[in-house]
Amino acid sequence: MNKKIITAILAAAAISAALCSCSGQKPYVPSSEHSASVQAEKLALKKENITYNKGNVTCSDFSYFADPSLWTYTESSDDTCDFRMKAYKELTTCGVALFSSDEKTPGQDAQTKVLSVINNADVVSTGTLATADRNFYYYEYSINEDLHARTYIADNNDKYICAYVESNNFGYIDGKIADLLSSIELADAK
Repeated sequence: MNKKIITAILAAAAISAALCSCSGQKPYVPSSEHSASVQAEKLALKKENITYNKGNVTCSDFSYFADPSLWTYTESSDDTCDFRMKAYKELTTCGVALFSSDEKTPGQDAQTKVLSVINNADVVSTGTLATADRNFYYYEYSINEDLHARTYIADNNDKYICAYVESNNFGYIDGKIADLLSSIELADAK
């Protein structure tokens, strides 16, 4: 396993306890002791629950649009992301995965959940991304010296809608992430 991947897994493990509802659904912040097997198992589950057709993505709780001119669907079960940004230059790398938590932490809306990790030493920043339908709150942490990751969380009744995004230049891709998250339609709203 690549040294940068191991470093990323160990750094992310510290955050997993604070945000287990969203991070527990995805392989991005597994415990360092069982990371490889947990990552493979959860990625396989995640990929099985997604239907992809020409940019239209359907999950059990919601659907969204990932513009095929900008995003490439990743079919590999080894990838931490459902989509990778098509890179025309090596200046920006980006991956994204959207998912729904099993259940919401009682008494914690998305903003409170993100605020609960502000004092974590691995968190380098927090913020808000507003779309027409909902507010996403995020925390950002370093995967390695070149790559950062953000976990976005929004309220969805008794669950959270979560997005994992990794990039080496969030300033460049913030608008593209906002477009992607703005396209979310809840399954029960159809």
